[in-house]
Amino acid sequence: MTRSYALVNRTVWRSYFALVVFCGVALVVSVPGARAVRDLTPSAFLTGAPTFFYAYVLLLGLLGLGVGTASAEQDEWGRRAVISLALRVLLGQLACAPYLLFARALAPGRDGALAAIVILTTLVSLSHALLSRAIERWPGSSAGFVAKSAFFLSYYIVPLATLPALSPLGAVRILLAGAATAEAVLAFAIPVGLLLALLPLVLALRGGERA
Repeated sequence: MTRSYALVNRTVWRSYFALVVFCGVALVVSVPGARAVRDLTPSAFLTGAPTFFYAYVLLLGLLGLGVGTASAEQDEWGRRAVISLALRVLLGQLACAPYLLFARALAPGRDGALAAIVILTTLVSLSHALLSRAIERWPGSSAGFVAKSAFFLSYYIVPLATLPALSPLGAVRILLAGAATAEAVLAFAIPVGLLLALLPLVLALRGGERA
């Protein structure tokens, strides 16, 4: 008998719901006041990175961890797991597409930077999904949750004090400000490195495996 898999189960649904709601709230917060728009007054939102982009890259990272957990709960493994994870991440990006179209107005003339942020966020989310699936070889293990949480906080917060480009939050600000080539390479280094390291590991997983 062939086992059925749900692309969006209860675990993933909660992550999508949080993504849509909180990105929407962040987008509203990022819109400058009517007076600033009328008077063409520079605002902190327009000179830095609007709150929306911080929420966007943060929540897509959390979505990646969530879809990795869902994949483990359904005992997806090998190529099926990789394809399912990629589809779930792309579905999250699709849910954010209307917000991203509107957010172009928050960063006029920076379409190249916005495209780089979308690509970076996709890579971050997918690398987190693969990491979560690799860690959750024992679904429900509290140790796995702790390990993922520690990694997430370390990746997003710690580099801000020394090399902001290594953090997705710092990378968003730097890319919108017009990152130098070296900074752009640093921004993509960790998610690309994780993908290259984790993809063979997830492909090698076998059904019902406990490691």
